[in-house]
Amino acid sequence: MEKHTQDLHFKFRFYGRNAREWMRKCVLMLPELERERVWEKKGFGSLAEYAGRLSGMSHKTVSDGLRILRTVEHMPDIMRVIEERGINCVKPIVTLLTPENQQFWAEKAMMMSQHALQMYRNESEHQSMISPAMPSLAMFREGALSKTINKQHEEAIYKINDMENAAAADVARDTVNISAMNAAHDVTNTSATDPSPKKIIGIELSASTLNRLTKLKGNDEWDTLMNELLDMREKMLGQNMPEEKQTESRHIPAEIKRFVIERSRGICEVGACAKRYNILHHTQRFAAEQTHDPSRIVALCTSHERLVHLGLIYDETIKPRAWKILSEPDKNDKKYAIDQMVQRYRKP
Repeated sequence: MEKHTQDLHFKFRFYGRNAREWMRKCVLMLPELERERVWEKKGFGSLAEYAGRLSGMSHKTVSDGLRILRTVEHMPDIMRVIEERGINCVKPIVTLLTPENQQFWAEKAMMMSQHALQMYRNESEHQSMISPAMPSLAMFREGALSKTINKQHEEAIYKINDMENAAAADVARDTVNISAMNAAHDVTNTSATDPSPKKIIGIELSASTLNRLTKLKGNDEWDTLMNELLDMREKMLGQNMPEEKQTESRHIPAEIKRFVIERSRGICEVGACAKRYNILHHTQRFAAEQTHDPSRIVALCTSHERLVHLGLIYDETIKPRAWKILSEPDKNDKKYAIDQMVQRYRKP
């Protein structure tokens, strides 16, 4: 029975892989089929009908295929990615592509999953990508850099996780929307301590909770109060942080695991990412140092964990809310060799 099950599994997987490969070839033929109007000559009402009847291709697949292939037909690097991995792999970056940047994005699309590529695009749009030649944190401490570069590193923005703010709604009873109160503030204002623009959010609180917060706020801005509360929470968590454990076992001790999940609220800790965490990641790499240190374990969504092991995060020693992405992996980083080994056991 077990052998029969395995035979069925391998057959189905083999047929499935071949089906995907042939579908990729069919999609690549769409522009030429349209130019030659083959569908019309064969008595079909449209290219979508022709492709649907002959290959089982959906109307959306046809329209997306034509749109993307028209955009990239003169970009050979991107066309090679589509031929090898399929058209879906470049969907997240189609609107960014130019003949000048095609090689850069082709390299990323070839080694990333579609979700990881979308995350990388999102991060690149929200921050300036750092060159892999950017010096290490140790060099900053040694004063080996110019003041200009040092200032650039120090200006990492302290981002408030909107999900953490919204967690207060879990205990709401009678609700009061305070977004109108927030609206009284100019959202374009910035402060000396936080140069990022202010955002208006709407949260629901019980009347008693709002009362207590308003008293705490006093004459200060809401932003000041929220930062104080977040700093207090971080301090409290730091005081209750369990000790690190040195062990050959990759299994994270339950106490440390609970602490990291509580610290992150079960949400990816990178920047403003609001995805649920899927992986607890050792920033020092467990293969290099067999230590479970709660200060060096971060909760990550799958996409951010993929970017980490592609070597595309600059300086994992700082808080993940201030992580920056690299344009290319830093091959001089001692973690790079370990990350390369991880990639051998993964498919994009």
